[in-house]
Amino acid sequence: MVRPPDLADVRRIGFFSPLAEDDAGRVARRLIARRYGSREFIIVEGERPAGFYVLRSGKARIFRTAPDGREQTFRLVSPGDTFAEVPVFDEGPNPATVEAIEESEAILVPTAVLDDVMREHPEVAHLILRHFSARLRSFTELVEQISLQTVQGRIARYLYQLAREEGVRTTEGIVVPREITQQDLASLVGSVREVVSRTLKVMEEDGIVQVRRKDIVICDVRSLSQLL
Repeated sequence: MVRPPDLADVRRIGFFSPLAEDDAGRVARRLIARRYGSREFIIVEGERPAGFYVLRSGKARIFRTAPDGREQTFRLVSPGDTFAEVPVFDEGPNPATVEAIEESEAILVPTAVLDDVMREHPEVAHLILRHFSARLRSFTELVEQISLQTVQGRIARYLYQLAREEGVRTTEGIVVPREITQQDLASLVGSVREVVSRTLKVMEEDGIVQVRRKDIVICDVRSLSQLL
């Protein structure tokens, strides 16, 4: 059974930071905790939103599907990240699908809760604007990468950032978890699985990485950075 929302869940939401303990506690009692299996949809593109979410545990991805079935992943979601805020404000349908890529828990913040918080705490609205500005900047960078970088460069950037954020130094090199499939990676870098597979194979042959079943070893960080 999923644990009911509590004060810690409210504190995961960065733009709720101005809330005092009592106010945060009242908000927590109005939230909804849900559990999702691997590859289960948390929200679906085109559906009406119930509110926005914060990921409590696990990992998820945000993507859209083209008419031909091809997917484009916009970003990966980690614990503490929020998502699906846009339709809460523009009252439109969900612009993308969010899929758990492993067993995950998410906290739903109903639209009415957010409305009440902003009305009672105007400073929260200012923090949300800063949050949206940072998100817009990251999407601008994503468009630039897809438009101007090669597939190899996009894969190298993903691995380089992963190494910096989650990598563990070993005698073999920097080991990073292999949390997504090659299909997921292809969707993330705007390519197809076959191209990603060939690109990783070339990087292996060049001694830059070693792809294993559960992780990837960055053997030559300097050479990897030169591909960015």
